[in-house]
Amino acid sequence: ATSTPNDTEIQLLGTSLYSAVPLEETKLTALATIKVPDTPEDEDDNEDEINDARAPVILVAVVDKSGSMSGAKMNSLKDTLHFIIKEMTNRDRLAIVEYDTNVTVSLNLTKMNESGRQQAKSVTDALKAGSATNLSSGLLEGLRLIPTDLDNKTVVSTLLLTDGLANHGIRSTKGIISMIQSNQTKGVGRCTINTFGFGKDHDASMLKEISDVAEGMYYFIENEDSIASAFADCLGGLLSVSAQGIELTIESCNGVTIEKVHALKPANIVEPGKVYRIDIGDLQEGEERDIPIDFTVPESSACDDFELLKFTVTYFDLKSESMKESSTTIKITRGNEVKPANPKVDRHRNRVKSADATEAAVALADKGNISEARELLQNTINEIKASISSNDPLCISLVAGLQASLSTMVDKISYRKEGQFQMNGYCKAWKMQRSNAVVSNANRSPVPMASMACQSSAMPSIPQPPEASLFSFETKNKARMKKKFTKKC
Repeated sequence: ATSTPNDTEIQLLGTSLYSAVPLEETKLTALATIKVPDTPEDEDDNEDEINDARAPVILVAVVDKSGSMSGAKMNSLKDTLHFIIKEMTNRDRLAIVEYDTNVTVSLNLTKMNESGRQQAKSVTDALKAGSATNLSSGLLEGLRLIPTDLDNKTVVSTLLLTDGLANHGIRSTKGIISMIQSNQTKGVGRCTINTFGFGKDHDASMLKEISDVAEGMYYFIENEDSIASAFADCLGGLLSVSAQGIELTIESCNGVTIEKVHALKPANIVEPGKVYRIDIGDLQEGEERDIPIDFTVPESSACDDFELLKFTVTYFDLKSESMKESSTTIKITRGNEVKPANPKVDRHRNRVKSADATEAAVALADKGNISEARELLQNTINEIKASISSNDPLCISLVAGLQASLSTMVDKISYRKEGQFQMNGYCKAWKMQRSNAVVSNANRSPVPMASMACQSSAMPSIPQPPEASLFSFETKNKARMKKKFTKKC
């Protein structure tokens, strides 16, 4: 059974895997869907009106200027920063932190009016490659630039770019994450962190985990030609954030026992088995979050409207600048009637399963356990192919991604050179339901990582399902931003 969507900005729906279940105790899965509609946009839309309608944005660009960033990499980085500067308005603020062995705040947080843009352009033009990679100190300095007195009306993010391993300052993933959490607990640097790994010498797992802890995305930038695509994808999303501070509360009804909530973050258990609360973060226009919930339905008598779960979502609406709340309840039939399973619920079970398996496979491969990692991915492929939603376009896309991961994890060398970047990217996109564009080695054309079009020259050709682009998680605003950058070039 599917609940009716409400009329608020955010659509909240609840869907049960089966709309009718037997009278005896039954294991079941349901889906909570939180969705923000894509804002219709015409070619004739006034750019100023679009910018006035969105929330102001604060960006801190923390850029690696180590020696390996010289030449074409640095030129592409400068072009991209110029594009970001151009897209920001006098309602937005930008800071630039550059790091090699040392860290320099070359642009303090500056309003992007005409004089601010000129100042930012001069700083960008002056960027030069230097020495080592003090990633931790560069990131910390960037986080310190985030104002501590911001309200919910502003979108705030740090963009961290590196092309190598952290070899100065704090070098371990655990240490850097501890640094971030310690500072954010004190109110310093409360923002999302989007990470960009340039080339094949960076630590993909480190950048992905940094983005995890700060609710950002990890982007794998294969070469200098794809810097623009990655940053445009990220910028298009940040400039279209529609709701912040989204919180979902799940309450069981009629003796239903909640067993597991498959959310991005661990659920806050208010009352075991009965009430769970989940921090969803923010949503951009055109995005949705689908959260599968496993639970047990108790024995009951025949009933046409048996309530299973109640969902309540609260959030800050950036357009109306107000808090909003809406609720919905899932109802099913209890009796002897059997109805087909809902493929939407099953396909998102498969999405979560794919993301979890890929994350676990990365952890195994990072320790050198390649055979175990491969076995885990192959078992997941088999399970999805045997599922009721196996022919669903998203599931076809998931299988193709898992197969691509297998082909780049033949041994330790192939994993280090190819697999770690693709697998961390797939995992991030599937978990977040958010795009993270890359460039294909095969044809050098920009494609969304989650769409399964990404193929390295070392992997066998994997045909992309025609519908796969529907599940790349790329929104209209992201596509528009990438199109604008392409025209600029």
